[in-house]
Amino acid sequence: MKSFRIRSLLNFFKYGARLRPARDWYVLLVLFSVALGVSIAWNLWLFEQITKGQTIGGPPPAPAPQIQLDTVKALFEQRAAERARYTSEYRFVDPSL
Repeated sequence: MKSFRIRSLLNFFKYGARLRPARDWYVLLVLFSVALGVSIAWNLWLFEQITKGQTIGGPPPAPAPQIQLDTVKALFEQRAAERARYTSEYRFVDPSL
C-alpha cells in the first residue's frame, strides 16, 4: 500500500498539460459537502437557541407605549368613519351624463 504524502495530494490538485474533469468534480463535491455541513450546523444551533427561548441577535425591542397605540386606534377609527361617509353621506355626480 502506498504511503500518503502531502506532495502527491498537492500534485493531484495541480493543473497540468491535460484536463482532469474528475478532479474538478471531486473538489466541487468536497466544497459542497463542507458548505452543507456548515449550513446544517448553523441551523441546528439556531434551532437550539430558539427552543431554549433565547433571542437571536440583539435584545428584544421594548413594547410600544400605550399613547402610541391609542393614536393608531384613533386614526383607524377616523378612517372607518370617513369610509362610512363615502357610502352614506357623499353624493357623486356622474360627469358623463
